[in-house]
Amino acid sequence: MVDAVVAVALDRLLQVLTSQGLQFIKFDREFEEVRTELLYINSFLKDAEKVKQVNQMEMLRTIMQDLREMVYDVEDIMEDFELHRLKSNGGYKLHCMGYSSLSSMKFYFEIGKRLRMVRERMTKARGRMTPYLGTALALPSQWPEWGRQPLRNPILVDEAGTVGLAEDQWKIGECLLEASGHLTVIGIVGMGGIGKTTLAQQIYNDRSLKEQYGYIIFLTVSQSFELKDLIRTMLRKLNESEDSMRGDTADLLRTLHSKLDKKYLIILDDVWGANEGLWWESLKSGFPHRAGSCVIVTTRDEEVARSMGATHRCIHHLRLLSEENGWSLFSKVVFERDGGQCPNMDLEVIGKEIVSQCRGLPLAIKIAGGMMVGKEKSAHKWSQISKHLKQELATHNKDKELPAHLKPCFLSFAMFPEDTEIFVHTMIHWWIGEGFIRERDGKTAYEIGEECINELFCRCLLLGSFKSIFETNFFNCRLHDMVRDMVIKIAREENFMCLDDKGRPSLCVQSRRGGILRSINLESFEVNSKSLRTLVGMQIEPSVLKTLGQNMPQLKRLRVLDLLLSATSDADLIDENVLSRIGMKKLPNSIANLRKLQILRLYNWPNLRRLPPSVTTLEQLNIMQIFGCDSLECMPKAFSNLHNLQILWGFTPGSWRHKDGCRVAELRHLNQLKTLFIEIKSEDQIVEGELNVLSQLQDLKIKASNGSSGLAGKINGWFSSLQQLEKLRLYGLQGVTTPTWLNPTSLPNLRHLSIVFSERLVHLNPIFWDTQNVKWKLEVFVLMYLDELDEEWPMIKGAMPCLKLLKVQVCPKLKLFPFDVTREGQWKKG
Repeated sequence: MVDAVVAVALDRLLQVLTSQGLQFIKFDREFEEVRTELLYINSFLKDAEKVKQVNQMEMLRTIMQDLREMVYDVEDIMEDFELHRLKSNGGYKLHCMGYSSLSSMKFYFEIGKRLRMVRERMTKARGRMTPYLGTALALPSQWPEWGRQPLRNPILVDEAGTVGLAEDQWKIGECLLEASGHLTVIGIVGMGGIGKTTLAQQIYNDRSLKEQYGYIIFLTVSQSFELKDLIRTMLRKLNESEDSMRGDTADLLRTLHSKLDKKYLIILDDVWGANEGLWWESLKSGFPHRAGSCVIVTTRDEEVARSMGATHRCIHHLRLLSEENGWSLFSKVVFERDGGQCPNMDLEVIGKEIVSQCRGLPLAIKIAGGMMVGKEKSAHKWSQISKHLKQELATHNKDKELPAHLKPCFLSFAMFPEDTEIFVHTMIHWWIGEGFIRERDGKTAYEIGEECINELFCRCLLLGSFKSIFETNFFNCRLHDMVRDMVIKIAREENFMCLDDKGRPSLCVQSRRGGILRSINLESFEVNSKSLRTLVGMQIEPSVLKTLGQNMPQLKRLRVLDLLLSATSDADLIDENVLSRIGMKKLPNSIANLRKLQILRLYNWPNLRRLPPSVTTLEQLNIMQIFGCDSLECMPKAFSNLHNLQILWGFTPGSWRHKDGCRVAELRHLNQLKTLFIEIKSEDQIVEGELNVLSQLQDLKIKASNGSSGLAGKINGWFSSLQQLEKLRLYGLQGVTTPTWLNPTSLPNLRHLSIVFSERLVHLNPIFWDTQNVKWKLEVFVLMYLDELDEEWPMIKGAMPCLKLLKVQVCPKLKLFPFDVTREGQWKKG
């Protein structure tokens, strides 16, 4: 894997130097020379990736470390240059006028010196690596190992040695029976090692299928291959002579088409994502339309199966093994000579601990079992092996096939402790703040982030959870332990972030990304915080906030600040004076020092009452999220200064009682604002007409507390301007029916509607269903925790012809729905 951070940082630096070079005009020659060197380094990285896949060269690792530090140095210089410009408040004009003060002269002298030094280092590094890389690339005998992998033949599966696949095989069999006259494609999808190949081989060896198909062919495709070789291998399995396989690809396809003269089943195992559409369209043209013929494809990436024609109904996701099945598989591997039965109770206890570390992944269980075969069967020996198991599994599972844009996104998950439920939108915001993802092709950075999350899910690198009410397309996620260990291993090798010896987030010298888990030593923070771009605090103790406040002047390069307060802290036992001293009621004013901050997220701060006025000086702020801060009274005035703000969650307007509070009207100046989550606690927080300033919004969330019972009627006429709204989420509606403004005429562009936690809601207003024969254009509709809502599924389906996804959770009085509405269920179109 090419160093993820270096690749992304290089791309970002080259873009900045190309598009924003004017602000560096005083050093245009120096920056241009650095830019040239960066281009050389960028080319080297692309060639180095090929060499690295030939064999793992220690020299390449050393070179990568040097390059990483040089790229970071350039990034630091540019950061310092920009910070100086912001501090001086002179912008471009200052730099064109020359030195304005003695301090500026000193600053510019140091910048020039640092630029010359890093350029000299780059030139020397290029001189060292060019002849080495040229030699490595001139090793033709090694290239076949990298460029092409042989197409393997299937291995006979011992049916007695497989575990937990009977139900899966039955479901695939049902799909085979339902195959129509057209070629049917069936996808078997799952993370690496979950048993896709084993299941495919079981199907291949199923004797009952031999009677149904004239031809059954099994091929392992793997990561890279030649289409000609693939077709030739298929023809060999059809007993075609070598003499007839000497033509070009078109000739081979014609031969294949003529040979498949009976109903056939073709199994393509281990298909990856590179150019799958191109080769598949060619190969498919060689498959005649024989009634009932099928292709089964196994892949880690669901999108690959879809691109090959597998429909939602014909895509089968493999599940992790239960503890019982995991132990059964382990026993069959380790105790084969004992009939798969553990002969020793002490070994069984340790063995089950080993299996639990594998978390249901069959490959991990087989690897762990293989480590035990032939070893002394003693509790002491097994305990020693168990201690080093995670490291061994991470080595076996190291994945090198992620595209460059996904690598830093994926490595970000190394920050979170084992079994952590991770909010998907938190990760996307982090990536935006770090610059891992940006706007492109007319899509917002957040939309690009959603695509990256989707790719990671489709590659089975993330496990999904259904506990979040905030998103319906993606929920919470987590990592399988084996995947997490692999991510930690790569993150350490590439110095992506600071992790302690147990894989937990920490802080260390020169680290760009660090974390705080519960508590922190003040001295270590002072030493290790100056280079931080991202700081994530998880379950932190209240006293940590004081440490943060004292050290914020050191965090001048920080882009992402994400702080989750400990839910189990003893904050409620601390008196009011102590709470004030440690910053529980108010963030420190020193947050103004974070001039580069783009993402600010505060979660589970029950005593936080105010944000300091200085937060409005953070002009680079792009996303602000405030969660679980129920004591927050209002936002400070001058929010209009945050002109780059695009996403604002937890906005609490000030009322007439808060003379220094921000009113909704101030948001009219935030031209970039697209997503707003507004929390209304009393009716006097909004006055007539204020919501008209939000006409540019695409995503609006409204939470109305019990103290605003008259709000629904009061705001009925305020939504006429929200014609651009695409997402609307309503929390805590107080009426027995939905408000009259909630109708398809008032909200013509609405695509996503959520109504949650509204205990009194009984019916959707008659105007909700149809106004002037206008139907909803909703694609996603979510109903959650609506105890009294009494509606029928046919009414909803009839009013929403474009609906693609319906999600319901704990709405017990809904009728005629295609799933259990008392718990959790969903309906998808098609």
